[in-house]
Amino acid sequence: MKVLLIATNQADRFMDRMVVRPVPIGLAYLAASVDEERHTLRVLDLMFADDAVSEVADVVSEFEPDLIGLSIRNLDNQSSLNPVWNLPAVRDIIERIRQLSGSKTLIGGPAFSIMPSECLDYVGADLGIAGDAAEAFATLVERLDAGAGYHDIPGIVYRDDDENIVVSEGRFTSNFHRAPRLDLLDMRAYNGSGFGVGVVTKLAQAYYPTPGADYGGGDWRIRDPQEVVDEIRALNDDFGINKVFFIDSGFNIPAQHAKATCRAVIDACLRVRWNSYVRPSEDADVELMELMKESGCSLALMAEGGRGGKGFGDRLAGLERMACLSRDAGLPFTMNVAFGEPGETKASVEQKLDFLKRVEAAFAVLRVGSRILPNTAAAQTALREGLIESESELLRPTFYIDAGVQDWLADRLREEAAEYPRWNLM
Repeated sequence: MKVLLIATNQADRFMDRMVVRPVPIGLAYLAASVDEERHTLRVLDLMFADDAVSEVADVVSEFEPDLIGLSIRNLDNQSSLNPVWNLPAVRDIIERIRQLSGSKTLIGGPAFSIMPSECLDYVGADLGIAGDAAEAFATLVERLDAGAGYHDIPGIVYRDDDENIVVSEGRFTSNFHRAPRLDLLDMRAYNGSGFGVGVVTKLAQAYYPTPGADYGGGDWRIRDPQEVVDEIRALNDDFGINKVFFIDSGFNIPAQHAKATCRAVIDACLRVRWNSYVRPSEDADVELMELMKESGCSLALMAEGGRGGKGFGDRLAGLERMACLSRDAGLPFTMNVAFGEPGETKASVEQKLDFLKRVEAAFAVLRVGSRILPNTAAAQTALREGLIESESELLRPTFYIDAGVQDWLADRLREEAAEYPRWNLM
């Protein structure tokens, strides 16, 4: 069976100024799941494409695949000031494929997993896989090759006989047993771009805002520190890459594992620079931040917002504590703050601005409004207030800005950002 995998992401800027080209690490894990003794595999990365539709057309015509998998990284650019919706470009690609080939089309990736039914319907693909896709994809390839049924595969998304879209129950979970096929990507083109080449340290269903998301760590799949070290070493040996981004929504949680990972990197004498997200945590301490810096961390990314106005003072206090710990350890950090969330007032806006001035982050992102995602408190607020009639509308870029601050918020933030060159509006 001929299998073509396409990384559709072409967003290569952060806040329209910083070049950030994230490696399609999920697609590389997907490629590693394919049994190449039985199937012929090809990968097409559109990050550097001048004309994505034409490049896809050329490869489809030449390779003549039986199955085409397309990975969708983001629904949009998360900016209320300059929103860019990514799905129309994917739909254009699939429409071109339809003109050239009778092969099955499959979509997946983080964006698809947020709204699988709506996404499949909009882009017009045949199938989809929600959640971690590697094992489900490998199973699907074998079933299709054998002409067997596949509707029982956990996470598979398909149309039934009446053209209704069905999302099968359950999800596979990644186990990291196979190294990602980075050799199928132009890794040297990614070297030095943005925050670094992605290396997974922890995964969880909480990465997707679904009703079953567990933010308490109950379903964390934490990677062994030695595996992380081995992957960093391979990046350096194979591609000359020594700048990485640890893919983790909160690298510092749990602290003992974070410290163990840092010590493993230090003990391996790796010359690596790395960045990752950190979250406020009671067990974070100066020792952790010092270990992060010693192991090569050059930037800790911190964020606030997205959970409603109630208790935002406590959230700011937690972030300020993390900022103080980072400063004491000599570790630079960034700050990402949302303005306009439910319950926002002039007083809370000024409190957040004072917070940003006080913590003196290496750079700060001031988000005007919050991107509303389904199955969240913000979505329920948007429904109650009539901003949306159905959560299905959230497939398109949709932002919440509290009515009490909406008329003047963007101008106020622009006024302040003009005084601080390292503050960026989004």
